[in-house]
Amino acid sequence: MKDSLTLLARIPAHPDSRCWFLAWNPTGTLLASCGGDRSIRIWGKEGDAWVCKSVLGEGHQRTIRKVAWSPCGNYLASASFDATTCIWKKNQEDFECVTTLEGHENEVKSVAWAPSGSLIATCSRDKSVWVWEVDEEDEYECMSVLNSHTQDVKHVIWHPNQELLASASYDDTVKLYREEEDDWVCFTTLEGHESTVWSLAFDHSGERLASCSDDKTVRIWRQYKPGNEQGQYHCWCHLTGALATACGDDTVRVFEEEPLSDPQQPTFTLTAHMARAHSQDVNCVAWNPKEPGLLASCSDDGEMAFWKYQHPDA
Repeated sequence: MKDSLTLLARIPAHPDSRCWFLAWNPTGTLLASCGGDRSIRIWGKEGDAWVCKSVLGEGHQRTIRKVAWSPCGNYLASASFDATTCIWKKNQEDFECVTTLEGHENEVKSVAWAPSGSLIATCSRDKSVWVWEVDEEDEYECMSVLNSHTQDVKHVIWHPNQELLASASYDDTVKLYREEEDDWVCFTTLEGHESTVWSLAFDHSGERLASCSDDKTVRIWRQYKPGNEQGQYHCWCHLTGALATACGDDTVRVFEEEPLSDPQQPTFTLTAHMARAHSQDVNCVAWNPKEPGLLASCSDDGEMAFWKYQHPDA
């Protein structure tokens, strides 16, 4: 099982600091990393080596917790513990901070761009989720402030092909939002985790949502269309697809759904288990959007690693 995940490279991405998050641009040619050193680094491949193309160090005063690329790949958003979100515009090889989004009362924990590119979501320790609209002049306006969670909101993510938003929180729940009559509302709460929900990921179709928690489980939720007897969302007990997890035990794992299992009651297998993938907590894993099997990870040790995943039977 260990052989199904092969280390390609290890890089000191944010020396003497935690590396918190990684985000591939839409074409998979650039990787953004962010960390406790208040900087963003843009990585690209030259030959067989990954090299730092740019350092974005002037936008924030505290730790940068998350970064997210716009669907067009020309903008990068960064969420920081300084309570702001910066929007960076790509100009050839350089990036310029063109807008700072302010309003959250304290740390911004996550930022995500809607697939249309016209909406951004942010969330914060202040328990709120904000939805921002972007116009053609690159002006950003807050459309809605959502106060559905009762604790720190850790993560936001958009549905891959609908304007539907999900958030994860310290209150152990996942909430789903959509626009109704010119305002954003919470229309579903997913309950089942027994501790903080740290992260969320939709599958390619958007019909399944994975949530990972401090209760040491990953849950898979499936959407059912209105009128289905099984309800609107249903929790699966195990994992699906080529799903990678980052963990506080310093390990990277990959799970896949058994191909012949019942779609309503699927069976899942741990197909890769890389113990000591990093020397400290693994904070993020990110699949390259274009190159199958290319996985990046980052850690509290400040390092970034690149892995090649192959199904054990391949």
